[in-house]
Amino acid sequence: MKQVLAFLTQKHLYLGMTRYLLGITMIPYALTKILRTQFVLTGFALTELQSLESMSGTTLAWAFLGHSVWFQVLLGFLELIPAILLLFRRTTLLGAMLMLPVTLNVFLINYALDLWPGTKVIASALLILNILALVFEWAKIKSLLIVIIGRGIQFKLTKVETAINIVAIALVGYVASEPLIKYRNQRNALTGDWPSQQPVEWLLEKEESADSTLASRDLKVYFGAYGKYDESGASSYTHAAYTIDTIKHTITLKYDGGNVVNCKYEMFSDGKLKIDRLADSSKNIAVSQYFTRRIINSNRDE
Repeated sequence: MKQVLAFLTQKHLYLGMTRYLLGITMIPYALTKILRTQFVLTGFALTELQSLESMSGTTLAWAFLGHSVWFQVLLGFLELIPAILLLFRRTTLLGAMLMLPVTLNVFLINYALDLWPGTKVIASALLILNILALVFEWAKIKSLLIVIIGRGIQFKLTKVETAINIVAIALVGYVASEPLIKYRNQRNALTGDWPSQQPVEWLLEKEESADSTLASRDLKVYFGAYGKYDESGASSYTHAAYTIDTIKHTITLKYDGGNVVNCKYEMFSDGKLKIDRLADSSKNIAVSQYFTRRIINSNRDE
């Protein structure tokens, strides 16, 4: 009985169970990537008629991960090599350490992109197994960490090094963050909340000129950050730069060909936009365009 209890309390027993379960489970996942049979979308899942907004997170994730053939195969080998290493006692620690970024990445992708409930459970279980394997090998890891961080070694000018690093980090952080913060603040009533992935597109309802309603056409306009303006129709796309004066309610459009168009705009509380512009400056023909605001990703789950 004592021998049985002694056997059941051995760390190597549970380490062996953990590493074999993790390694054997990961091998099929690795092979399905190497053979390019995992990240596959068929039929109607990806059509040109679908916009990014209408696609589910799972579809986008699968399309992204399967877009590059060599990257998908590489992911497979990054799973296969640690899985094989886990099956041998001599390379267990190396396999567990190489596997941790893989299982952690799979876990984060599943929950961040809100993939299927079943894959979330599997990803969580694999990560737990990986962490358990490292816990069982903690004594080796601790010794390795002591060597890596140079514990017990005396370094000269450590206070000077710390001060220099603090200044360097603060300086680089400020230089890198300042333009990014300025970029995020580039928004107005026409752009929408694009930093939160909810920009605005303006859909043309009608056009009027000289008290006459022009023939309807498909037109969407977008006002973006840093004065980027885009028009898209059924078979056309136009890019321009814009400046807006919120006090005078004017918009100046500078098209790629050098043409400059000055417009007056008016916004209404019900999400409507009116833009008055000259359709033909030589004939002084004015056109009034009426748009409806649509918030892209308005139903997006945060």
